[in-house]
Formats: sequence, structure tokens, C-alpha cells
Amino acid sequence: MRELPKLTNSSPDWRSVVRERLELRAFDSVEVEEITGELAAHFEDLQEQYREEGLSESQAVASALDEVSDWRKLSRKIRRARQKENQMNQRTKAVWIPGLISLTAASGILALLQVWGVRPHVVWMRSGPGLILYVPWLAAQPIFGAVGAYISRRNGGDWRERLTASLLPAAAMVATFCVGFCIQIARSVITNGHEITAAALSLYVVWWAVVPGFALALGALPFLGKTRIQEAR
Repeated sequence: MRELPKLTNSSPDWRSVVRERLELRAFDSVEVEEITGELAAHFEDLQEQYREEGLSESQAVASALDEVSDWRKLSRKIRRARQKENQMNQRTKAVWIPGLISLTAASGILALLQVWGVRPHVVWMRSGPGLILYVPWLAAQPIFGAVGAYISRRNGGDWRERLTASLLPAAAMVATFCVGFCIQIARSVITNGHEITAAALSLYVVWWAVVPGFALALGALPFLGKTRIQEAR
């Protein structure tokens, strides 16, 4: 028969119950408080639900405890869920936030160059549209890469996460051009307009994504080494 926890004021201390049954050694003190608080509230709700169904206090407590058949298995599930959550939080801090900051800066500068009337350098190809290049924007790419990698390092990112964050503007350019050219191809087919060639697409991707990608990585390079904290581990 399942041993019931001691009742205090007609209700057990569910936080203590959870602490006694769960394996919480893998968690820090903050996580332990969060886990025990959430589970305690859950058991309190179950207990109240069973009391409303007409069970006695001890029967309600026993029924609430019966909701967990294997506390070790529950501990493993919580540990895996927490690890996955921590990984997602770390990826957000080390990749997405710095990467989006770098992308916003790169896009903002490009928009400002257009607003300020800076004329692009146009390279005319034998077939297809002219290749428009903003040389000042390209020259600023190492700065954007450095910003992304630096923020990622400050947020605890390893060298892979820092490099990924710094290259996000180039990846966004690749995605933008691929989508844009697919739309242009569809439009040219419908209207019998100028055919967009794969060579033109490749040239645009090289000059607007691959070359800036190298420049972004160059700017990120000084921030890819291990920090003092990482070296001490």
C-alpha cells in the first residue's frame, strides 16, 4: 500500500513530497524551486479535484499521488525537457539574437545608402539584368560580422555559434535572392518577358551573399577564439 505523506491542516506539504520523491541532484537551486513549485501546484489542483468528487482528504491525496506511477521516470523526463529548453535558450542567446542584430544593421545601412542617394556600381552582363553593387555596404560587412560574433561571445556562444551569428546576413541574402528569382522566373514565363538564367542567379548570389559572407567571417575572426573562462574549464 502506498505510504501517504503527513497531513498538515488537512493537506500535505506538496513541495516536500515532490522533493522527497524526485531526483533533483542534476538541477541547480533555482530550477529545483521552479520544478517543485510547479508540481506542488499541480498536486494541489488534483487533490482539490478529487475532494470535489466526494473523496475523503486521505483518499484525495492518495489519488493525486497515483497520478505518478514512476518517480524516476518522471525525473528523467523533466531532466530531458529542461536540457532541451536550456539548449533552445542558449541557441537563441548565442545565435539568433546576435545574428538578427547583425542582419538588422546590415539591412539598415543598405537602406540608408539608398536613401542618401549613394549610387551603386552597375556591372552589365551580356545577358540578363545588370549587377548592382554597393561598394560601401560591402566594405562594411566585416563590421557587421564582428558585431554578431562579439554579442554571441558575450552571450556564451562557442566559436560555431559565433560564426553562425556573424553569417546570418549572408544567409538571409541567399534566401531573399532565391525567393526573388523564383518569382521573377514565374513572372517572365507568364508574361513571356526576359528569361532569368541560372548564371545570372549564381552571379548575384556570389556578389551579394558569398563575397559578403567572406567579409562577415573576416570580421568575426578576432572573436572566434576561446575566452579566458572557456580556457579555464
